[in-house]
Amino acid sequence: MKNVNNLPEPTKLVMTRGVAALQDKDGLEGDYLFPIALSKAVKEQYDKEPDICTDGGNDKEFFTLQFRGVKLFAAVNELNGLTVMLPEEY
Repeated sequence: MKNVNNLPEPTKLVMTRGVAALQDKDGLEGDYLFPIALSKAVKEQYDKEPDICTDGGNDKEFFTLQFRGVKLFAAVNELNGLTVMLPEEY
């Protein structure tokens, strides 16, 4: 059983190149609000997920979310934060 006291920190985010490219695709290059909006979306979904997966679905260490109409994955990383990525980057 996982130690729930060692859950990932949802404010320690890393995004992959694919997620960063979404910012450019939307014409928002250099928009400082993009990471803030992404962080908020991740935190909201993180709060909805169970601490421990009991049914083979999502939990706080790996979950999906929708951001600006795009499906993203968030997964715990080696820094005990979350890496946000496109499904094809998983």
